[in-house]
Amino acid sequence: MTWFFTTLGPLRGLLVATTLLVTLTAPFADGQVHVHDWRLWPSVIAPTLVMMLAFAIPLDICMAKVFMSDCEPATQARLRNAIRIQILALVTLLLAWTPFMLKVLDFWPFD
Repeated sequence: MTWFFTTLGPLRGLLVATTLLVTLTAPFADGQVHVHDWRLWPSVIAPTLVMMLAFAIPLDICMAKVFMSDCEPATQARLRNAIRIQILALVTLLLAWTPFMLKVLDFWPFD
């Protein structure tokens, strides 16, 4: 666990941890809005966070690439690993939430 936070740093670590938490929530999202119980998280809050993360992660990847341009090799290797982890987290997030988005947009063929 310490390798994770030393490679990513505290803010990137929290960004990736939030991404993983939201990704694990995807199977519970059924495309309907629930506002009273625990289903508020997968039906309202998590889809909102997906959209925010879908924009924030590529922005952070871009900023890491910018910072890599004038760093020493050890920092470049650390940022390269952070970029790989973030790309993997972003792809996982998008793949997990694609069925929900297709269902909400009425493109889901399995109903």
